[in-house]
Amino acid sequence: MSQLVQDLRFAVRSLRRRRAFALIAVATVALGIGAATSIYTVVDGVLLRPLPYREAGRLVAIWQTYPSWKKQPILAAMWDRIPLSIPEYRDVRQLSGVFQNVAIWSSSAATITDVEAPELVSTTRVSASLLDVLRERPLLGRMFLPSEDVPGGPRVALVSYESWQTRFAGDRHILGRTVRLDDVPYTVVGVLPRGLSIGRQEASLLGSSVFWIPVGQDSNDYRERTNHSYRAVARLAPGASMERARVETSRLLSETTRSGPKGVRLDWFQSDQVRDAKAPLLILLGAVVLLLGIACVNTATLALGEAATRDQEMATRLAIGASRVALVRQVLTESLVLAVAGGALGVVLAALGTKTLIALAPPRIPGLADVGMDRRVLAAAVIVAVITGLLFGLAPALVSAGTGPASVLRAGAGQSARGRGALQRSLVALELALSVVLLVGAGLLARSLDKLTAVDAGFRTENLLAVRTSLPGPLARDSARVVRYYEGILARIPAIPGVVAMTLGSQPPFNGGSSSSTIEREGDATPTAGGASSPPSREAQQRLVVPGFFSTLGIPLLAGREFTAADRGGAPNVVIVSDALARRDFPGESPLGQRVKYQGQWRTIVGVVGDVHFQKLSRDVEPTIYAPPSQRGSWNLQVLIRTAGEPMSLTASVRSAIHEIEPRATVIAQNDMQELIRRSSVEERYRTLLISLFGVLAVLLASIGMYGVTARAVARRTREVGIRLALGSTGAGVVRLLVSHTLVGVVVGVCAGLLGGVAAGRLLSPFLFGVGASDPVTHVAIVVVLACVSVLASWLPARRAGRLEVAGVLRGE
Repeated sequence: MSQLVQDLRFAVRSLRRRRAFALIAVATVALGIGAATSIYTVVDGVLLRPLPYREAGRLVAIWQTYPSWKKQPILAAMWDRIPLSIPEYRDVRQLSGVFQNVAIWSSSAATITDVEAPELVSTTRVSASLLDVLRERPLLGRMFLPSEDVPGGPRVALVSYESWQTRFAGDRHILGRTVRLDDVPYTVVGVLPRGLSIGRQEASLLGSSVFWIPVGQDSNDYRERTNHSYRAVARLAPGASMERARVETSRLLSETTRSGPKGVRLDWFQSDQVRDAKAPLLILLGAVVLLLGIACVNTATLALGEAATRDQEMATRLAIGASRVALVRQVLTESLVLAVAGGALGVVLAALGTKTLIALAPPRIPGLADVGMDRRVLAAAVIVAVITGLLFGLAPALVSAGTGPASVLRAGAGQSARGRGALQRSLVALELALSVVLLVGAGLLARSLDKLTAVDAGFRTENLLAVRTSLPGPLARDSARVVRYYEGILARIPAIPGVVAMTLGSQPPFNGGSSSSTIEREGDATPTAGGASSPPSREAQQRLVVPGFFSTLGIPLLAGREFTAADRGGAPNVVIVSDALARRDFPGESPLGQRVKYQGQWRTIVGVVGDVHFQKLSRDVEPTIYAPPSQRGSWNLQVLIRTAGEPMSLTASVRSAIHEIEPRATVIAQNDMQELIRRSSVEERYRTLLISLFGVLAVLLASIGMYGVTARAVARRTREVGIRLALGSTGAGVVRLLVSHTLVGVVVGVCAGLLGGVAAGRLLSPFLFGVGASDPVTHVAIVVVLACVSVLASWLPARRAGRLEVAGVLRGE
């Protein structure tokens, strides 16, 4: 222990004498560890941190699968994530030898109507078994009883802890109190534990769930097997394996379901929660590990250069009896001191960086609320700091210990210096190789994002306000009142100053939600093996729109006509189709006048309109069918307003007008369409920003390394340069010589990095749009940028050698 304390004291004194080197090394390490710790904090909070339930590792998510959907572009994304229906949930609960218990839930919304200003809040419909599956208990009261989780059961509710505190002031006499949700009275029977959520759910538009209500009280859902709306979680029985659970569940559902799912997918509940976020986060973690590696190599390069100034010191210590082990230990101690100091500063940077990462992160990443620096993260940071110190300190330690005592008697250690210079150039090559991999990834993502933002959405996005409203349940079920509500909107909102035009439509572009339906073209049934006829499966996105929808949004009419006031209930059923649907289902012919069977009725196509991106610009346009709401008997519409100026300036006027039309209506959200489109690519922007930042930092560190290597070479070869100049060499020739020595490592590093960049591009392929993994423009641009940076970083210190005074150099020798 005394030896360690002595080494630490000596290391601190030594580094104080070399403050410039120490500060640069600490800053470099802090940068690498800070970035790595920030990303790891997010990865830990989202992917690695256990769910806050007892024995959470026994929880299993249950999904059904439709393998045939994989071949249908509209349905392919959800082929293996089909929820259960309530009858299927009851079937799965029979597997008592496989599951201890099973529960289901579904997110919903309800309007609190017993307050002065009705408010739409997030609710969750849950089975009475959910808390038992999660091994949780209510903070107050009880969970639902099985007799309450059935059609006609008593209307009861549980309130979240947070809502209990804010809405009910933590009233401990809340049990038995009545709240009205959608004008239906519910009796509060319990308060949920603080912070309880079902797994790591994505934040909904309305925020966290306020009330839990029984799932089985809807009589239609309770009996309907085809309503796959409920996510399921089960707790494995003791001794049961995941494989056995999968086999038994698949067998049971295939026996009880005549048509539909062909299989099941079981996954550990925690893994299932973050399934979509896992790959993007691991990509970021890999990128930051590269940056940390670059920081280590850069510090090692600087340390090697610094060690050149200590040859005499090390040789003298060996000459007076110090062992080589003691020298290695001393240099490694200095490296660890630098690493610990850099790690401490890095943790401070990580705390700030983590907050920034969370603020910029896409809201759809589940578990962001759990992200934070704790003992796990701090322990990881300490381990990384120690490993970093050992990595960048090992090379200079071994080189310094290899200096012989005879060096004291020589005027210079040329052979050792040349060896050290070669090692430095090798480290520069490694640093550049890692930098190229990062830059390739950043370049591909940046090119991809540029192409993505250039995609035409298919309609005019400027000066367009999207408004989402909601009506309380009883009012929403009164079709006559709903029609009057939307007629009032169509009459009232266009009169607001600044409104150019307005329209109504279901699931408008980039406003969330998706709905599709099968359609059948008249006369396209095909004979099956048994002689019967079955039409081919044609899936299309479906939208309900009122007259004027296409002209208001600026969607081009390619053929036929738009809807008119005459296309109402009782009139001939008509539809308008998108160009993509016309190309797919009517190749080489006009669809106008032809009939398709949609929602059980034959309808005539009266128009063809341009294709529209409804959800993400990165997704291919999808075949879409449009129908008038009056001919579908459905009026769940949203408001779209074309404005003369800034759309968000009209939000107060629009909200006031809607409340005048229907006081119990709730305005959920008002958004500028261009902002909605920007949000649709927030994940792509997030990845591109972070990896590009890592790439820029990597180039900066590599430049510092190259500058340091060349500067040390100039200092080491001053006498040689003086002799060359004395013998007739030009200053430009000397500069070229010194720069060329550094650029040898640059060329090797760039070539190796390009090979690694190809592999990185393949890993990034799922996240690229319009750009190939081996995009030549990206690779050429990176080579050009690095060539310029490398030449500049090497030329700046080398040019001093070309200006040396020969006489002064020779006299100094």
